[in-house]
Amino acid sequence: MLATPASTPSPTAEVPETPAQRRQRLRGQLQVLAAPLLQQMADTLADAPEPELFRAVEVRLRDLGQQVAAAAHQTGLDDRKKGGTKAPAPSAPTAAATPATSRTGPTMCSPFTAP
Repeated sequence: MLATPASTPSPTAEVPETPAQRRQRLRGQLQVLAAPLLQQMADTLADAPEPELFRAVEVRLRDLGQQVAAAAHQTGLDDRKKGGTKAPAPSAPTAAATPATSRTGPTMCSPFTAP
């Protein structure tokens, strides 16, 4: 698996990042991650004998492509991590007191009623 590069710090909360700025920053991170894999793809294609272009080479290129996609996905997920909360969550409200039970007299269908 790929080692993700040291992520650049997200912009401060004071100045929100525009979607275009975020896209540009992510593109830069992805280019760093993808460059070695694209080089491996180019080497695989350049060094492959003609009969293997639709066998082992195809599988190798697919594997490298999946690594690029996985690295891109992980970069996007890491970018969305917001960190911990600043304050503890408030405690839950206390429950209302249990109502007192009332005694009722025996009913006609009660097994304890005398005939």
